[in-house]
Amino acid sequence: MAAEKDPEIKEQVPQKKSKMGFFIILGVGILVLGGGGFFAYTKFIAHKPAAEEVASQEAKKENTPAIGEMFPLDPFVVNLADPKGKHYLKVKIELELENKEAAASVTKAIPKLRDMVIMTLTSLGFEDVMTPEGKIQIRDNLLEHFNEIMRPVHIKNIYFTEFVVQ
Repeated sequence: MAAEKDPEIKEQVPQKKSKMGFFIILGVGILVLGGGGFFAYTKFIAHKPAAEEVASQEAKKENTPAIGEMFPLDPFVVNLADPKGKHYLKVKIELELENKEAAASVTKAIPKLRDMVIMTLTSLGFEDVMTPEGKIQIRDNLLEHFNEIMRPVHIKNIYFTEFVVQ
């Protein structure tokens, strides 16, 4: 019983060691292995593009459509088809043509094109021109009519550079 009361003879209880050092070493090891694996993959294993693939990618870059010749029309100010007649529309339009030779044909047809724009815009109401969908529909409609007038010259696109409703 004397052994039980003696403080020096108590069982040796090992102190708990901190697991923090273990997790730090584990984290550093994972980072080193991950970095080394990534380096090895990119330098030795990763697929390198063949010469044919590089050539086809360069050809795609060269085939991107270029911006055509731009031809500005004078601004249009028209009354909208409104029962009270209080709404006006001011529009500036630029035409994108395929080449410079088409600009000469457009210059000759300006009166026809201006007439088409005026007739189309004056038939629209305030609600037709205020929505984005309405503006897209106006542009598509004008492009279709312009290409009918300009046949065989093709107008690639129409851009509104100013669109003011009052």
